[in-house]
Amino acid sequence: MNRVDRLLGYLLIFQGKELVRAQDLADRFEISERTVYRDIDALCELGVPLYGVAGEGYRLMDGYYLPPIMFTEQEARALFLAISMLTGFTPDGETRAAAQSAMEKIRTVLPEVTLAQVEALQSTLGFYIFRQQPHNLDDPKFALLLQAIQSRKVIQMSYHAMHNNRVTERTVEPLQLNYLDSAWVLYGYCRLRQDLRNFRLERIDTLTVTSEIFSLRVTKPPPRVIDGRAEVVVRFEPSIVRWVREAQHFTFVEERTSDQDDGSIMIYRTRADQIVRWLLSWGDTFEVLEPTEIRDEIARTAKQLWVQHQSGAFQGGQSSEVDAASPL
Repeated sequence: MNRVDRLLGYLLIFQGKELVRAQDLADRFEISERTVYRDIDALCELGVPLYGVAGEGYRLMDGYYLPPIMFTEQEARALFLAISMLTGFTPDGETRAAAQSAMEKIRTVLPEVTLAQVEALQSTLGFYIFRQQPHNLDDPKFALLLQAIQSRKVIQMSYHAMHNNRVTERTVEPLQLNYLDSAWVLYGYCRLRQDLRNFRLERIDTLTVTSEIFSLRVTKPPPRVIDGRAEVVVRFEPSIVRWVREAQHFTFVEERTSDQDDGSIMIYRTRADQIVRWLLSWGDTFEVLEPTEIRDEIARTAKQLWVQHQSGAFQGGQSSEVDAASPL
């Protein structure tokens, strides 16, 4: 990176942070602290009102702002795509309006050539949701959880179990909100289970943010892939493999080639109550190779369906809840 680009990088960092240490700048730009001091002197000579705070770092004088930032074609395209996806996948509300307003401000600082390219892109792309509800980022529940996470306040909630109407009262120390496989998931420490858990927001019936402030129990972030209880190996027939890939289960780990034919072996890390119904949706085009417990559950469920359809008397049943770290 040349010195001009580095100095501009300094300004962007100073405008975004109240105090910046020379050591942090040195680490960020992979230079020595002595070079940082020379760069700071150069900025001051150019009229940038920087001043040092003894033992803490440097900061910009209040009221100083950078001129509007110019975007490259690639940066403008990335911003347009991000904002277009946001406005396409969210309902009308404050967040969508703010995103559209931000896009209009960005358009005013784009060069004519870049603006023309962005407008051409806008006329050829669309983002829509049909099979699920829009992602409502203005949902009061979503906002409350963000507030609780940022302030480290304990929450109390009523939570629905999977596949039944059993409701449990939970006291949770919220840590993070994750968007996982078309669903928002709260990750936090559940005091009822005395362990880290994941909770789908759509299953939270009532939510209250308490005044109790909690201390972090863990220092590492939550895993990006949430492990289940067992490795499930499934062989899909060749005729269905393409469609399985398009509607893959969220616990999918990897795909292998089948030795028997040109079908495919899919590996999942999950529990029976999470995957059995999804597997049955593929009819007779799959076979669970392992573990035995999942094979037995598939056979038992299929037999129950056969009995129901033979007798014509639907009795139904409730799946038992197995509480674990997975949200679905």
